[in-house]
Amino acid sequence: MMNYKPITILVIVLLAITNLGQLKAQNSELSMSFNQFSFDLYQEIKLEKGNVFLSPLSTYYALLSAYEGSENKTKAAFEKVLYLKDSASSNYDNLYKLESNSDSLFGLKISNAVWVDKRFQVEAAFKNAVSSKYSSDFKQTEFTNTEQAVSDINHWVADKTNQRITNMVSPSDINSETKLMISNAVYFKGEWLNKFEKRRTTESTFFTDNENQYKVDFMNITENLNYFENESFQFITKPYKDSDVSFCIMLPKELDGLETIENNLNADFFNEILEKTATKEVWLSIPKIKIETSYKLKSALTNMGLNTVFNNEADFSGILKNESLSIEQVAHKTYIDLNEDQTEATAATTTNVYITGLPSYKTFKADHPFVFFIVDNKTKAMVFMGRYTMPQNGKIIDKANFVDNLLKRNNKKLDWGGNDKILILIAEGKKLNRVDIQDVNFNDIDHLEVYKKEDVKKYTTEDYYGVVVITLKKNKKITK
Repeated sequence: MMNYKPITILVIVLLAITNLGQLKAQNSELSMSFNQFSFDLYQEIKLEKGNVFLSPLSTYYALLSAYEGSENKTKAAFEKVLYLKDSASSNYDNLYKLESNSDSLFGLKISNAVWVDKRFQVEAAFKNAVSSKYSSDFKQTEFTNTEQAVSDINHWVADKTNQRITNMVSPSDINSETKLMISNAVYFKGEWLNKFEKRRTTESTFFTDNENQYKVDFMNITENLNYFENESFQFITKPYKDSDVSFCIMLPKELDGLETIENNLNADFFNEILEKTATKEVWLSIPKIKIETSYKLKSALTNMGLNTVFNNEADFSGILKNESLSIEQVAHKTYIDLNEDQTEATAATTTNVYITGLPSYKTFKADHPFVFFIVDNKTKAMVFMGRYTMPQNGKIIDKANFVDNLLKRNNKKLDWGGNDKILILIAEGKKLNRVDIQDVNFNDIDHLEVYKKEDVKKYTTEDYYGVVVITLKKNKKITK
């Protein structure tokens, strides 16, 4: 019986975000093929509970490195799962070398390394292919010296991820049979084109499900964004500065609508949404996000059709000619930090409110589970994707308040159509002056406070449904 030795593929991902660039949908076989792999992988990972965050691009790069050394049935399996025959190889060069597009993908860094035991010599054709297509580093270490090998690999990972991931591998990941490891690190740090103002960040309720609610910090901004909605969900893209990458959110309209959205995700569906987006003025309110995830992808990739690469049928003779290899495991580790500005702290002062009846504004408040994507605008390649269902740093709300919070959420939608029912007041110094809503430029609002019917008597003896007190930004005035 042949003794098959394992390859361990490590996929290391770090994402620290503060902002992105405007999405420009481009229809191409490349994006459709790659994104279908992305959604195939997501459909497997979504079965895990809680938050999800992964980099299909990072996983793809790692698998492509292994593909370069595969032969026969193993090669055919890679081509099917990675959709390599659905697009010309010349087009895939654009995907392979995303990391070289520094002008359009500012802040995105893709790093690859092939780790070879010092006892072995990798086939020249494999080494040349991986180096030329993926700019991969070739590193040698002593896998028989477990401590040294772990130190070498973890040092490389830490260096490529700005010290965010420092313990990618442990001694249990390496043994005397290990001959080769393939690692891939994707690091992105961006600055929003239009930053969230810290003083507008406010604590509000995130509705995880019917049994769990949390108090979390929400970032708030009004700006022009690419926007789409239908009867099931809203979709926005928010641009990063100096970059052709975009942050996208797909928000179900129902609190429990995430599963339906996830089940429909595929490349055609996503492409259609991108094509239908149009610029709208949007009031955007999203939670600050911090997610760390770690996956073993062997099971997911086996279900997708890569089963032969994990057993004794594997053929990686293009890597080591006289040694039998199989893939032992594919490890995937990710990190995302989504906030206003990483270097600045501030207090929350803004009141959240839904405003309807103003056709030039769309309200987008991500206060319940949603899916998100980070996309290269030019190729539409899915650099990162995930879902947010569970705040990691939120304060859980007592169940006694659940019903009241849901009622408050539903009642925050104010009917501006009948202005005689809502009293609009502008705070000018210590004075409150009545104004018509049509005279208010919402870009000039610093913050506003909403009072329901029971509080109207504090402001007037007349019969109003509610009161809104508006404070304008400094040096802004009502134009009549």
